[in-house]
Amino acid sequence: MEWLGEFTIFTARTFQGVGQSRRRAGIFLNQCEFIGVSSLGILTVAAIFIGAVLGYQLYKSFELFGAQALVGGTLGVGIFREMAPVIGAIMVTGRAGAGIGAEIASMRVTEQIDALEVMGVNPYEYLVVPRVLAGATMMPLLAFLFGGVATLASALIACGVLDLSYPVFWKGFRQWTDWIDLLHCLMKSISFGAALSLMGCFYGFRASGGARSVGLSTRSTVVAACLTILLLDYFWTMILPLRGSQLILK
Repeated sequence: MEWLGEFTIFTARTFQGVGQSRRRAGIFLNQCEFIGVSSLGILTVAAIFIGAVLGYQLYKSFELFGAQALVGGTLGVGIFREMAPVIGAIMVTGRAGAGIGAEIASMRVTEQIDALEVMGVNPYEYLVVPRVLAGATMMPLLAFLFGGVATLASALIACGVLDLSYPVFWKGFRQWTDWIDLLHCLMKSISFGAALSLMGCFYGFRASGGARSVGLSTRSTVVAACLTILLLDYFWTMILPLRGSQLILK
């Protein structure tokens, strides 16, 4: 209950500083580079391997029932609805979220945040808001990139290595993957990006002591952000429409 109260107050103070975010445009752009651009490499590599594994596994599974034509559509729905936002956000948490937690915690234990307050600078407006906005802005772009790369990798394995034809794969992909799946990817990735940045800042602000507290804040950021991502994934899955599967079957 104490943790929940502290996090609620922290989140409220963060939202209070959103109105002044234009004053911190430079910090916002730097965080976009840190969270988004710097994560392109690891996200692309992860997408290639995940897409390749899914393409191979689904083809072999559907081959048992003679339903290889469903591989493209199943991959499109699964990747853009779940894999791209969730796995992408977890990968970004391990790289950028942990970095945010360690950076803010170091500033706390070295009293840099206290110095900002003494100078009359709102630390939530200066440190937290640009990072949360950058996470919410860049994570959707990373998620769609992840989805595109994973889809291409799965098509390469299912069609180039195995026996599925490219026209059959892409026909199923176009038939089953619609705008609702992209909406799932967009809404989830926005909330995931904001959550992982907010968690990093929150645990950084709570740090106290020496170097050990920096490590504890980094660890807590990764664990809490990953659990929050999974919780938000369930939440969005429950409230967003499940799209036109029934319409396609009809």
